[in-house]
Amino acid sequence: MENQGKMWQSLPNTPGVYLMKASDGSPIYIGKAVNLRNRVRSYFQQSGITDNPLTAQMMRYVIEVDYIVTSNEIEALILENNLIKSHQPRYNVKLKDDKRYPFLRVTTNEPFPRIMITRKTDTDGSRYFGPFVRVRSTRQVLKQLTKLFPIRTCTLPLEEVNNKYRACLDYHIGRCPAPCANLINVQEYKKIVRKVCQFLGGNTSSVVKELKQQMTDAAKSLDFEVAAKYRDMLNDVDQAVSSQQSLDNVSTVDEDVIGIATAFQHDLQSRLGDVACVQVLHVRDGKLLEREHYYLNDVHPEQVPTAISAFVSQYYQNAVFVPKTIVLPMQIESVELIEKWLSEKRGNKVSLHVPRAGRLRKLQTLAMKNAEVLLLQREQSVVLSSDVDPALVELQELLEISHPLRRIEAYDISNLGDRYAVGSMVVLEDGKPTNSEYRQFRIKDVVGQNDYAMMQEVISRRFRRAETGDKKFSKLPDLMLIDGGKGQLNAVQTALKPFSKANIDPVPTQIPLIALAKRIEEIYVPGNPDPIVLREDNPTLHLIQRLRDEAHRFAITYHRKLRHKGLSESVLDEIPNIGPKRKQALLQQFGSIDAIRKASLDELLSVKGIPRNVAENIRKNL
Repeated sequence: MENQGKMWQSLPNTPGVYLMKASDGSPIYIGKAVNLRNRVRSYFQQSGITDNPLTAQMMRYVIEVDYIVTSNEIEALILENNLIKSHQPRYNVKLKDDKRYPFLRVTTNEPFPRIMITRKTDTDGSRYFGPFVRVRSTRQVLKQLTKLFPIRTCTLPLEEVNNKYRACLDYHIGRCPAPCANLINVQEYKKIVRKVCQFLGGNTSSVVKELKQQMTDAAKSLDFEVAAKYRDMLNDVDQAVSSQQSLDNVSTVDEDVIGIATAFQHDLQSRLGDVACVQVLHVRDGKLLEREHYYLNDVHPEQVPTAISAFVSQYYQNAVFVPKTIVLPMQIESVELIEKWLSEKRGNKVSLHVPRAGRLRKLQTLAMKNAEVLLLQREQSVVLSSDVDPALVELQELLEISHPLRRIEAYDISNLGDRYAVGSMVVLEDGKPTNSEYRQFRIKDVVGQNDYAMMQEVISRRFRRAETGDKKFSKLPDLMLIDGGKGQLNAVQTALKPFSKANIDPVPTQIPLIALAKRIEEIYVPGNPDPIVLREDNPTLHLIQRLRDEAHRFAITYHRKLRHKGLSESVLDEIPNIGPKRKQALLQQFGSIDAIRKASLDELLSVKGIPRNVAENIRKNL
């Protein structure tokens, strides 16, 4: 702590972003500050560390503090968001859900704008509306729009005048006014585009008002066919608007309402971990038009306001539209700073509001309820979904482990004598084998048939590689399974002791550990002299057995490969006049030593470079 205390002294008294770094140079926490020196110094004061247990845990691994100076607080906020997304630091609250929702794009940067579905937004001059949670609903909105307001959906490169294309089917069914065939000019077409943008922006009242006026004007001019067309369009608009969920209120202000539900509030931490669900309700022109949700990780009980603040900053960083009012479930930090940033992004005043009563409070309650339902649904999916083995949940409860068993590692040793002794590590992630994470170890330091020592070597090498920052071993297990009984279990515990203060999280000595003995399939747990015995038809036992057998298969496959390779080398090398080229030719021709042994003299002579005397030596020696 004394060396750490010096880190903040060289930092300037200016706004900026600070990066807490671990021994391998990777950022484990990124934050913003009005005054870099004062903010970072607070971490190294005893009171600042003990107030938050997560901060105390983080500070154990901080080796270096880097920083980037910015001109003002808003620049620091934007930079913090970008760096968090780039580095994904361990102790920052991050959006877990990185899916891209579909948007509707209107290419207002073209002479005759078109509309399309896209999952990527850009600063290209187009207007984007969304996001929509479901692609299907997005297509339905697009289909409805082209009925109401004929706008092109094709990709033809059109100019303002003199377009020489033929009108397509969309024109003949009233879905496009055919600017490609010069059947409408730019000014008239822009009126259609304006209505489309108004409708997608939630301003349906102005669209309805304009359509009614056009219907009235047509009726006064005795143009009843045109009036009937506007009447039908009004009916379509009413149908489209009524299909959206709406609330009873007289507000015409655009609002986003944010609600949050956390796993600890509903006693779901044992299944979900420290996860929170954030629900965002999009209210446009007084109507609830859309909903979407995200999951946040590492949200501890004392961190909910910080988590909401982080979510607001990251969510609106790339948002196409920022509403005038953002309704929050509680007070958060940096309110004035975030309001100032969002106001600049929107172009006029944006307020963050925590309602106490009235209409906004009802909306807030609705958002919180939606978040709670989604979180409970997620918990049910963990237990009941066919994608997640229910035996994992039972195993977690059986071993009284507080966190979900998302990653289980199983270890085994295979040897016949000490020449080709090997170890294996196989991985189960979310109940499914992850072959890319499997690892093999050739025993190097143990002489003789000592299974305990071999297992200790494998475990030590695995966590030593993790401690040194090897990416192949960077993921740590939620549970370790050892093939064997009490002896293997004790051996692994001994191997883990040197890592009791390792610079990795979690510390290996804190990772739950079990051993499965083959004789009557007993499960041994550290600290318990009596084994756990499950019924033969228990799905949890079957899960452990399958994982143990997979580790055995992977180990013995590697052992056989090494043994076969060694035998192939030794047998052929002992035959006179068999060098590397002839050995390679023989193995390419026959595939194995057994096939060479069974080959006739004529078959051996057919191999290029094998004369009669060498072929006779091969048959004599094999």
